[in-house]
Amino acid sequence: DCDNLYGKSYVLTSCVNKCKNSKCVLKNVPSYHACPGQIQHRVGTIADNSILSFVVKYQDKFINNYFVCDYQTRCIDYRKVCDLVQDCDDASDEENCTNHFQCCSLY
Repeated sequence: DCDNLYGKSYVLTSCVNKCKNSKCVLKNVPSYHACPGQIQHRVGTIADNSILSFVVKYQDKFINNYFVCDYQTRCIDYRKVCDLVQDCDDASDEENCTNHFQCCSLY
């Protein structure tokens, strides 16, 4: 169960189907043109033989741990997804997380 996981641990565990009641929170493939001006030194790659994506070189490795907010104007690190803090302007980084306490409306 992922109720006690947050950030990168939540993202990675939910996306390999190891969470009992959680689905993968990654919805948008980080396309090369997403999040303009935010991430420098991008390297273009092809994802699923059709989408131009990007990776970033970090300590001699190429990585992509970026969550793309729904409006695709901001990318945030996986550490900031499902961490109980809204980092995307549209709140999409906290939208499908099952590790949150939610109040039910009485009306």
